[in-house]
Amino acid sequence: MNSSQPSERERSTRDYSLPGAPEGLGSMIGGIIGDLQEIVRGEVQLAKTELKEDATTIGRGTGFIAGAALIGLVGLIFLMLAVTYLLDKWVDRWVGAGIVAVVLLVIAAILAMSGRSQITAANLKPEQSIESLKEDKEWANRQIKSVKK
Repeated sequence: MNSSQPSERERSTRDYSLPGAPEGLGSMIGGIIGDLQEIVRGEVQLAKTELKEDATTIGRGTGFIAGAALIGLVGLIFLMLAVTYLLDKWVDRWVGAGIVAVVLLVIAAILAMSGRSQITAANLKPEQSIESLKEDKEWANRQIKSVKK
């Protein structure tokens, strides 16, 4: 640990009094500064948590889209096999391949729509943190104004 930087305990007990100011005013401002530091730390943690939740949702939606692409590709292969069988032989084998292809394509469409809706529902803007920081700013302004009176 670098000895030139104060520890957390030293920072919390540091004297914030202003030179030439009454002792009570300096400690009040120091208390407000300490409170603001704790509030900002909490807000940063809240923002991290919000962004992590949104990233998880986007990851899940991306997984659905990847699954849809894979199943869609398999469906396309079966559809092409069905067309091939249709052209090669005019028998019932192509009907079976066509049914499989249609079912796989329907599943792919459902997965793609589900993944897309999850991605569009995700909001990467930490709304709660922004609102809370605005409230903290207003609180700090009121505290400083009340100390100055």
